[in-house]
Amino acid sequence: MEPTEEHQTPDRSAEKVNPRNVQCTELEYHPVVTSFLSFDQQILLLRRSEKVGTHRGRWSAISGYLEGDEQPLTRALIEIKEELEVDESQICLIRSGEILRAYDEETDTVWVIHPFLFETKSQRVQLNWENTEYVWVDPSDLASYSTVPKLKETFDRVRRDLLSSPTTLGASFNRTEEFSTDRVHGASFLGRRAIDILSTTCSASEARDKDELFYELLLIAQRLRKSQPCMASVWNLVGSYLFLIDRERSKASTVSQLKDASRTVAEKIVENSKDASENAARYTARAFPNNVRVLTHSYSNAVLRSLELGVKGGKIIEVYATESYPGLEGKQFAHDLLKLSVQVKSISDSAVDSVIPTVDLVLVGSDSVLRDGSLVHKVGTEHIAALAHDAGVIVRSTCETMKFSALDFLGERPRVGGVFDLTPREYVSDYATELGLVNPTGVEERIRNIVEQVYP
Repeated sequence: MEPTEEHQTPDRSAEKVNPRNVQCTELEYHPVVTSFLSFDQQILLLRRSEKVGTHRGRWSAISGYLEGDEQPLTRALIEIKEELEVDESQICLIRSGEILRAYDEETDTVWVIHPFLFETKSQRVQLNWENTEYVWVDPSDLASYSTVPKLKETFDRVRRDLLSSPTTLGASFNRTEEFSTDRVHGASFLGRRAIDILSTTCSASEARDKDELFYELLLIAQRLRKSQPCMASVWNLVGSYLFLIDRERSKASTVSQLKDASRTVAEKIVENSKDASENAARYTARAFPNNVRVLTHSYSNAVLRSLELGVKGGKIIEVYATESYPGLEGKQFAHDLLKLSVQVKSISDSAVDSVIPTVDLVLVGSDSVLRDGSLVHKVGTEHIAALAHDAGVIVRSTCETMKFSALDFLGERPRVGGVFDLTPREYVSDYATELGLVNPTGVEERIRNIVEQVYP
């Protein structure tokens, strides 16, 4: 049930982020249910009344706040009964969908949406005070209505079964499985590889219409996102691809046109990703002080490139590269630095304590940067950063902003462990990105810009 007019959600328009102010407001996270009723291949939309607390006059499905430890399906059935006077005997659950997290800029809220699709026996409904009118529409017309945030994307979660494994996608499933076990390559590489898998899936698809093609891409995208949960670039780049393909879906007349658009979108995303990584490396090199001694940990192509540029600019005296147990990526990193004529010493992880006092800068890559400015990276990074912080040594991470975690912003914090650890923002001096140096306290502002163009 919606709050009444006397208990509306406060207007937070005055609290919106000022682009010149890195201090961000405290987001609110509200779990809700959203239920679609289907009849004869049409779905029910309701226009919200002026008495509800949010999104007055917008079109929505049947929705309501989850209360306490209430089960989402229980709340969904209650809301259908209250808003439409339709009880359980008149409807049949077709499917429930995976949770969708939707950022609502108007209220500075993240709606944690539990979607459901029901089939009803009749088109007749009786509205209560929460809605003023209703209409049965073809799902393809959803985009033409002024709806609550991400309603079309919520319906995509239940329109088809996203837990299925169509045999026509066997090759894509195999590539996704290989992708999930990759512990060698870095986050930027894997983000671009995910786009290649989606683009290949699109080209090989036998889908008969645009919606079926998008369903196949969404199915593979969800698996890719879950397979590397500590790498924000995978989640963000895949989300950017889906966002753009969804937009092209409304423009294209045929499946063939959508496939052509997909290739162009994929190529552009990969190109932009590579450019961002290169520019982040250039900003890093530009920020090197003269005669600097650097300590690195694990393997990062952006760090490799920045050190190459730093040596060419005559700024770097020496680099220490940890072996980076257990994968020992640092040994390969040191080897690759030598090929670039960088003077480097490979050291054991246990030698960091003695080396820290002799360096001017700790420079690492990034797998994810969380909303609060903390860093997810190779295990051992936190220990190194803590030592550097105590010794007054700069700790800098070179990374493109697509490694700033929109998923964490939306309320799903990655489970850090195994080969990753979490470095608190207090130990990180700054992030060298394609936009320049970003203070950890300014990360959330950047994520807000990213999340607007990422399919949830």
